Amino acid sequence: MTDNLGPLRQAMSDLSEHGGTADLYERTLRKSRQSQRRTALTTGAAAATLVFAIGGMVAFATRDRPEPPTPPGSASTSDGPQNPTCPTTQTLGTLVELPAGWSFASRAVDCVETWAAADVQRPDAGAVIYLFHYTAGTGWRFHDQGTGWDCKDLDLTEPASFCTS
Repeated sequence: MTDNLGPLRQAMSDLSEHGGTADLYERTLRKSRQSQRRTALTTGAAAATLVFAIGGMVAFATRDRPEPPTPPGSASTSDGPQNPTCPTTQTLGTLVELPAGWSFASRAVDCVETWAAADVQRPDAGAVIYLFHYTAGTGWRFHDQGTGWDCKDLDLTEPASFCTS
């Protein structure tokens, strides 16, 4: 039996001419991009895990901490035991910057519930009142200036000298 491989070789040669070359470049780029995405995703997940782990440790370590001490300068003034966190005019002076020539009046700060009012003297006009509000966690903050406020708008249940109604 004689093997006649000539036609088979010719057929294979014809197929190779029409098939082109194998393009490995595109497949290499696709795999490289896939590897980059996996690396970025893994790095991001590791970073997020680290942040949550540190946050959890801090929360665990600080959960049994006692409350911070009362800041200096927040001694009681005219309201006595009803409002032990009523600030002094020196404390309020650190919260706002008064214009040149303006100053807090020498009389005590008027505190009602979580509100404090201090008279401010102006050289060119009459007195104006600065109103401050206390919020747990943030402390005293400047709220407004004027000559009086509606107690209902401030959610006050007690009468206050700085309220107009």
